Amino acid sequence: MNPERIKRIVGEIPYMTLRQARIIGGLIRENGIRDILELGFYHGVSTCYLADAVCSNGGGTVTSLDLEGALELSPNIEQLLQEVGLSDRVTFHADPQSYVWRLMKMLEEDPTPRFDLVYIDGSHQWKTDGFAFFLADRLLRPGGWLILDDLDWKLANYPHLKGTEWAKTMGEEEKNTAQIRKVYELLVRSHPDYGEFKTEMGWAFAHKRGEATLPPTEVRREVVIRHIPMPMELIRRQMKAEQ
Repeated sequence: MNPERIKRIVGEIPYMTLRQARIIGGLIRENGIRDILELGFYHGVSTCYLADAVCSNGGGTVTSLDLEGALELSPNIEQLLQEVGLSDRVTFHADPQSYVWRLMKMLEEDPTPRFDLVYIDGSHQWKTDGFAFFLADRLLRPGGWLILDDLDWKLANYPHLKGTEWAKTMGEEEKNTAQIRKVYELLVRSHPDYGEFKTEMGWAFAHKRGEATLPPTEVRREVVIRHIPMPMELIRRQMKAEQ
């Protein structure tokens, strides 16, 4: 793992910092994480760090989802991955509305849990990421990790976004609410399959409990045949009757 090398290439392109990359890279290395689902890639900086980190575990994959508009950025995820030499580690998809539709398609194609880490850093909205959590949970293996980024992000703190079409649909309460924290506190922390909660540097961590689901127990009916000894006198009478 060499996040410093990635940093030299991506420079100040937003949004994952080198410090964050070291923290998440340590989690990936210590837990043997090989397959990652990333919701929200933007320029692809975080994707590069994640892909680099899974290489330290002998290889792995990153599946990253975002909106089509992210591909219009300069540089975009494809260009950055080529520059850092990690294109072969990443599969990315860009959809017109939301990554929850792509998550539906993934479940439809194969509902088997297949990721060791889900990293959510996309919509920052309750209506999208609340639903995305439940969908991604279906794809997260027992023993895997969930990370929510921008725990206290509020639209009201970003005036340059208030004129966007999606922002215009929000009420004032929504604009002034840290919606990812609501996802974490109301959905993740109350979920019976998660524990080891921690918040750090604007991230929320949760560990999916590792108890494997046991296969159904096969029920067999046992028939016990008991041999009851016959009294000798009864045996003699039976033998005499058969002569």
